[in-house]
Amino acid sequence: MFFIPVMADLLASHGHLSAPEVTVMLTVFYLSSAIAGIVVGRMADRAGGRGAKMALGILGLAAGLMLFFAAVQANGEALRATLALVAALVAGVGSSAYHPLGATLITDSFTPANRARALGANGALGSLGRALYPTIFFFVTGLVASQASAVVVFAVVAAGTAALLWVARTDVPTRDAPRAVIAPQVRPGWLDRNVAILTLVSLLRSVAFTGMVAWLPTYFTRERGLGLSTQLGLMVTLLYAGGIVGQPVFGLLADRVDKRLMLAAATLGAAATTFGYLHTGGALGLALLGAFGVFNFSGFPLLMSLVADYVPEGGSTTANAFVWGLGSTGGQALGPLVIGLLALSSYRNLANSFEILAVVAVAGLTGLFLMSNSKRHSKPQLFG
Repeated sequence: MFFIPVMADLLASHGHLSAPEVTVMLTVFYLSSAIAGIVVGRMADRAGGRGAKMALGILGLAAGLMLFFAAVQANGEALRATLALVAALVAGVGSSAYHPLGATLITDSFTPANRARALGANGALGSLGRALYPTIFFFVTGLVASQASAVVVFAVVAAGTAALLWVARTDVPTRDAPRAVIAPQVRPGWLDRNVAILTLVSLLRSVAFTGMVAWLPTYFTRERGLGLSTQLGLMVTLLYAGGIVGQPVFGLLADRVDKRLMLAAATLGAAATTFGYLHTGGALGLALLGAFGVFNFSGFPLLMSLVADYVPEGGSTTANAFVWGLGSTGGQALGPLVIGLLALSSYRNLANSFEILAVVAVAGLTGLFLMSNSKRHSKPQLFG
């Protein structure tokens, strides 16, 4: 998922794609992921087979990366732009499976008192991989002599991961089989006011911060003068490393404190550190960038554990797909587009665009006060 912003920077620098073309490519990727996630989630709630669907999704990511490689290598701007859009579509559909399916597998395996910390532990390892890949990307580049060839290496890794998951899926006990029978008959009501509010909060938060993350490699290169180098990889690694700490910490706290309060704190923290980083530099700027990562990449355990508190069994994967897919990933689709429009197709206006959307994310937190209490919360609520 987070390989795509680096691909955008690579295509902008080596493929000479314009800012509007990069904006469309990022929008196609995130929008296709959001839409496909709802379809995959509904299929999983009706028929099970979550492990198999996750494997196919990761295989789709591998295919998307190979198409990105073809785009970088293509001759002619029209062909290059077309291949980039097709790659974004394929990779977007492939990326749609992991979060809603994985969250359901985890929340089904833990009690309400332990769900958030379990999701946080899972998210921390995801954040570790996400934090390491930019630096590893440039390291692999040194081994294979070109950045385009490094994309192929990551595609092979993705394909291998899909194969391992496909083989291992039958060895892991799941609750897919009972759900395959029960879900079509019960048809639980999962799309209520609380899920709708969570989806909207997730959407606004993601438009602001994940849209910002999608443009940050370009911002680092164009406005901070890093260029396509190991230094850029280290900066992106620092950004993503925050999730290694943030997800388990916020997950642990969310099992003890009102999850809505923790979601509000994480969003306010991400907004404050955004403003701080854009107006500072040096060691303080690096510290604020890392802190932004801590607050921003904490959404997975908070949002997914909240969904589990409000949604009856049999509809959780579809609800996850709405909150995470339509909300978070939908925000990723809109975020780059909105930032591109606010920046008026000029890289110099990116910082102002980041600040405007940070304010929007904070304003969206008012919706949390409209959510009802859930009987499945593990601890007394502080508000609402």
